[in-house]
Amino acid sequence: MRRRRRRFVLFVLIFITAASSYYFVEYSYQKELIELSKKSENENEKLFDDKSPAELISILQEKIDSLESNIKVQEKRIPYYSSPIQVYDRVIQIINLLDEKLDVNLDKLSSENINDFRMEKFQIKGEGKFKYLFALINLFETSPELYKINIKEIKQIFSPNKDGKMEEKVLFNFTLDAFYTLNPEFNFDSTLSNKNLRTVFYISDLFESLIKMEIPSNEEGLFEVDGAKLLAIMPDAVYLIDKKGNSFTLAEGDEVYLGYLTKIDYQNHSCEFLLNKGGILERVSLQLDDKEIKR
Repeated sequence: MRRRRRRFVLFVLIFITAASSYYFVEYSYQKELIELSKKSENENEKLFDDKSPAELISILQEKIDSLESNIKVQEKRIPYYSSPIQVYDRVIQIINLLDEKLDVNLDKLSSENINDFRMEKFQIKGEGKFKYLFALINLFETSPELYKINIKEIKQIFSPNKDGKMEEKVLFNFTLDAFYTLNPEFNFDSTLSNKNLRTVFYISDLFESLIKMEIPSNEEGLFEVDGAKLLAIMPDAVYLIDKKGNSFTLAEGDEVYLGYLTKIDYQNHSCEFLLNKGGILERVSLQLDDKEIKR
């Protein structure tokens, strides 16, 4: 009996607590909120009752300046365009910043209305160096306008450049969603004109092989170590002749074809070079002939 009585008392307490909470949340608090809202509206109306037109203009201007200031510091915004053609032109402007670096094809896929806003979906395909593709994506990502990028494909390829040499590039394919509004009420372009500047940002090419397929030619006429001879050595310089019969006098740190003269060992009658042969580092030593040493 005692247990039943305790359970009954506990049930009654829980019911009273729940009923009280429901009353306060649904009726008492709601009533207070409505009264506070009406009081606030009345006070706001009275706030302007005793103001002159000049004072009202000053107050409104302060509110407008505050709104514009808040808009300017926003990282993203949905821009206003009077027609979908302006969206296309805006995307083209960004792509043209890397026009000479990337081969790009732009196609419009679809349009979608979202209440007072619209979204234009584009497909961007092409090929080029990965670092330039990254720069293009970065331009869209850091733009004050609102874009959404969906990467479909990035694939490494090899293609000849204008000199006929094979270069590593990437094929890319991604979709771009451009959000905007046709409602003039959301036109904040005049207050955000200072955000239209673009900065192209590059990174190292992640798809470029560390070991190159081709070694660059010696267009500057630098000393070539392969097939060369060390003719004379001094503590701070060496006298060399390459396989074509051209003579060179070099000091430590001087640039040679594919590398540098890194060490002159006067005591052991030798010098050492560090060469970068298409990503493969090689140390090459040239020794003075016995005849030259005796001489």
